[in-house]
Amino acid sequence: MNRYRKTYLFLTFAVIFMFFFSYMLVPLYDIFCEVTGLNGKTNTSKVVILNETPKNRFVKIQFTSNVAGSAPFQFKPLTKEMIVEVGKIYNTSYLLTNKSDNIKHVTASPSVVPSKDAEYFKKIECFCFTEQKISGLTTEKLPLQFIIDGKLPLETNTLILSYTLFNTTNQVGSK
Repeated sequence: MNRYRKTYLFLTFAVIFMFFFSYMLVPLYDIFCEVTGLNGKTNTSKVVILNETPKNRFVKIQFTSNVAGSAPFQFKPLTKEMIVEVGKIYNTSYLLTNKSDNIKHVTASPSVVPSKDAEYFKKIECFCFTEQKISGLTTEKLPLQFIIDGKLPLETNTLILSYTLFNTTNQVGSK
């Protein structure tokens, strides 16, 4: 009987450990991303800017895009690279093509590299703030308005803004 009790206690401990480990995965992933510089998060809400304050300093912004999974989309930046003045508002766009015959819902997740400088990339208007709906076999221009904060460290000369597009058509609330 003692052998069964040890097995029962071991399995109970294993289940409890797995539950807490799975619960801690999100905070652990955030720490991992912060330490390694992966997945630089930008602001997720609209920034209200009253005045532009150009700093006579220029940085290169590179734009990239990915489509998650095998979603039927073509998604790319209209401009792949810009030289921008810190403290000045700029506009650009991404092009999204729905290659399927059906209406699709998508959401975009932004990331800035280097991640330590993501907080200085301020989006004023962005298609990533809301879920997008795109008809079948159409192409839409998705606007992005941004500003680079004047507090950007002087050693930073290049920022890369990357969006990953996710098909959310089959998720709750996307009907």
